Amino acid sequence: MPHLKRVRHQANCGFSLVELMVGIAIGMIVVAGASVMMTNQLAEHRRLTLETQVQQDLRAAADLMLRDLRRAGSWAAPQNGVWSPGAAAAPVANAYAATSLTTDSGSSVLEYSYSRHKDRNRSTSVAIADPEDNLMSSSTEKFGFKIEDGGILKFRIGDRWQPLTDVNVLVITAFDVDLSEQQIILEDLCSTACPASSTTCPPKQSLRRIDISLTGHAFHDSRVERTIKLTSRVRNDQLIGACP
Repeated sequence: MPHLKRVRHQANCGFSLVELMVGIAIGMIVVAGASVMMTNQLAEHRRLTLETQVQQDLRAAADLMLRDLRRAGSWAAPQNGVWSPGAAAAPVANAYAATSLTTDSGSSVLEYSYSRHKDRNRSTSVAIADPEDNLMSSSTEKFGFKIEDGGILKFRIGDRWQPLTDVNVLVITAFDVDLSEQQIILEDLCSTACPASSTTCPPKQSLRRIDISLTGHAFHDSRVERTIKLTSRVRNDQLIGACP
């Protein structure tokens, strides 16, 4: 009978101290693993969010650049720059044709111009003389792109440079522009042969292409960096020289 009581007493006892410590250790390992997994998931989600934001901001800036660059060299009277038989006046040079590409602190500075003549008078039916457009007297017709103030992509409107990106979200680290040019000789368009000593005859048609590389990283994490490349042909070709 005493033996039976001792068996029942042993059957009702709980975990030993060693078993309890082993169980707690295993539980802590499981909780630590779950915490590490959750932390990694949150970090990965944050990184993907930053990558998406950087990519979207770069793409938005690139789309705005392309849309505006396609207007480079545009003017309201392009017919005045083309020679035609029996024309009373000689062809007029396009004052908006020139495109400037320089470098400042290792970064490209791209500047160009186009006519806003039609923009200013779109809502009116009053005819404005072509010479007003040809003179490019308005400073608001000058545009460009460059990096300034610690990683801000800026857009030139007239005499002022306006920020195109927010440095508190996206830091632009590189802005590289390559301007390539191909010239087509238009000798067949001249009815009279060009003098042998002429440097402006025959006229040439300049085809220009702009290749841009834009790199930036997230403001909150410099490791999240992306580069976007874009190419645009300047639609308004530049005419160089003239027929005799």
